Amino acid sequence: MTTSNSPMPPITADAGVSPLAQLQDIKFPDPISSMPIAPGYWIVAAFIIVIAIWLGYQLYKKYQYHAPRRQALAMLNQYDINDDGFAAQVNSLLKRTAMTYLPRENLAKLNGQPWFDWLDTRLPGKQQQIIGHLLVKRHQASGLTFDEKQQLASLAKAWLSNKQAFSDASLTQHNNVQEA
Repeated sequence: MTTSNSPMPPITADAGVSPLAQLQDIKFPDPISSMPIAPGYWIVAAFIIVIAIWLGYQLYKKYQYHAPRRQALAMLNQYDINDDGFAAQVNSLLKRTAMTYLPRENLAKLNGQPWFDWLDTRLPGKQQQIIGHLLVKRHQASGLTFDEKQQLASLAKAWLSNKQAFSDASLTQHNNVQEA
């Protein structure tokens, strides 16, 4: 029999048990609690919610503000361009739309050139000074040609499509010029 220099493990009565069976389960750390969240996070969350509600309200107000303008655009698209009263309908539509945004007492008395000048304030620079000439022709015996009616329709669409807020200052300025 040969002897080795390494010591042998002691033999015990558990010699028949597998070493894997002697392993203990892995112990996981306690789960991290998600509550309570620090107060700073609650403040940030509340701030974000308030901002989101405020932005939603502002968008809703803007949508409501432009509702008459959108409705007028829809009405303009329904008008028959071949009708002899087309220019009068367009003029009436523009005035009614403007009266939904501005005080009636200042706007209703605008007629003729002051009205046309005020209409021009909401048109791009290259389209100004045209709508007045077209609307004046509505009272003439010859009326407007088909091309002029199309031009009036496109100018009215441009006027109604302008999303800038209506300005009472430009209206009172035109009223003061008219009274002088």
